[in-house]
Amino acid sequence: MNRALWGFALLVDTLAILATWPFFASEPSAASVGWGVVLVALFGALLMLLLKPVIFGSHVGKSAKVLCVAVPAIAFLGSLDTGSISGQEFYAIVVAALVGWLNWAAFRRHAAIAVPKAA
Repeated sequence: MNRALWGFALLVDTLAILATWPFFASEPSAASVGWGVVLVALFGALLMLLLKPVIFGSHVGKSAKVLCVAVPAIAFLGSLDTGSISGQEFYAIVVAALVGWLNWAAFRRHAAIAVPKAA
């Protein structure tokens, strides 16, 4: 079960990186390209958190919390461009929260094993 959850989180993060192309292609502006770069960096960091948590050193737990909370936070901030949140944007925030939770669960169950606990 742990391996399946970890693999599913890797798949979701990889698909999320690939799904950021509309930010670069649909309406190329400074803001859309900026949000696209932020999303690619965020999901890339989540992938690194799952694949090589040792990179984050002794701050791996705090880094995981920040990255997993950043996913729905960025979805929320990105939806405030018009001042109100539409139904589709709310759906995107909920999906982003589920992605953040999935990464947190996968990190806690599998990737945290790779980092020894500080004494």
